[in-house]
Amino acid sequence: MKFKEGRFKKPVKVLQVFKQIHIYGKENKSFESRKEVMKWNDFNSSNGYVKDNELFIPEYLIDNSRLNESALISIEDTHIISSNNFPKSGLSKSFPYSKQYLIDIFDVHNNFEIFLKYDKYEIGIPSRANFKLGELTELIPVEIKINGKIDATASRGRERMFKEQQYIFQYLGEFDSYKILKQPFTPILKTIPSERKLIDLIKPLW
Repeated sequence: MKFKEGRFKKPVKVLQVFKQIHIYGKENKSFESRKEVMKWNDFNSSNGYVKDNELFIPEYLIDNSRLNESALISIEDTHIISSNNFPKSGLSKSFPYSKQYLIDIFDVHNNFEIFLKYDKYEIGIPSRANFKLGELTELIPVEIKINGKIDATASRGRERMFKEQQYIFQYLGEFDSYKILKQPFTPILKTIPSERKLIDLIKPLW
């Protein structure tokens, strides 16, 4: 298959972000009841990717006026586990040069230092201080786990809900050019990196 190609004005760093978000009730409060659900598995993705040292990005990014000014592209694959549904989604984003980039609940600095950016509504309680979690290199992906009580549900008289989030940040390298993926395109199998640094922010919630 032939792909239309493009070039960046300056080399662009590419970050793969895997996410798993599990929203659950008291019936799944034990770690054992959630262990299999939160296990990382390889999966088919209809999102951007890197293969054979070439970057492939979805066509919609080409319409983004910031693409030629980009310093970072994040390829984000999300798995949301809630009410026995397992929807998966993929989104690629481009960021112009900045000292730091907000990716969900994290500030990722341009030297790939990762900081927690606590948000009560996104993480839940107990609160956490904003602090440096670690540094990302091309050789060692970083996995981060965090959980919390979603307070808004209980305040409205509903059953208390809980949220566990897992992220893997993987630096894929720096690229001068890209190939364009036009919809519909065949999903590609993405492999969860087996060797990674774990930052565990899980707290007892009972």
